[in-house]
Amino acid sequence: MSFIHSPAYQGKGFNAGYFLVDDENCTRVTAEISASHAAVITRADGSKYVPAGAVIPSNNSSAVGILYEDTDVTLGNMPGSIVTAGVIYGDRLPVSLDSDAASAMTGIVVDTYEPTISRPDFSGGTLSTITVTSEAGSGAGKTDVSLSGYTPKSGETYAYKIAASAPAAWYGMVLDNTWTTATFPLDELAATTGQKITVVSKDAYGYVVAAGNATITAKAAG
Repeated sequence: MSFIHSPAYQGKGFNAGYFLVDDENCTRVTAEISASHAAVITRADGSKYVPAGAVIPSNNSSAVGILYEDTDVTLGNMPGSIVTAGVIYGDRLPVSLDSDAASAMTGIVVDTYEPTISRPDFSGGTLSTITVTSEAGSGAGKTDVSLSGYTPKSGETYAYKIAASAPAAWYGMVLDNTWTTATFPLDELAATTGQKITVVSKDAYGYVVAAGNATITAKAAG
């Protein structure tokens, strides 16, 4: 997706082209996405993105296509992929398609299907807090990590990451492969005293909804 890979600018992830009836039989081109687009969403951390389904450049007679995926515009106008031909579910767009826009986009056919899924929205959410505790394990260079203060909802799973500084986590974050899925309490984890561990809980869709961190205490050698 069109997101800058920095914690301050990471956005939510969702299926690109979710508004398409058939995402294989469509035409897409690259276009400039304006940071001042009418549909722009500002997240809690001040970063901004134009959501998938926004009409480009505007929802009026100037329309040429529909934005294929969320596009981060925190730092200004950005290139993005737009759909110029294909069949779409009109009720999956962020705003109702203007009649002039529909007429201008001659390659777009609008279906009236009612979607059975809801689009997750992480623009105004708050990260819940997990209390993370690290205690020396029974073996040298080992730590026991336990959690408290947070009750995960059905479908949530935990993951952790260890580094010299506390790994960052934010609401709606999508984890990369440097995070390790685990069940807590987690005993006899190999680590070094003074390192930082961040533990997150991600929901059934894979988005982070809670996090906490601690300084590691590991059993000394000998």
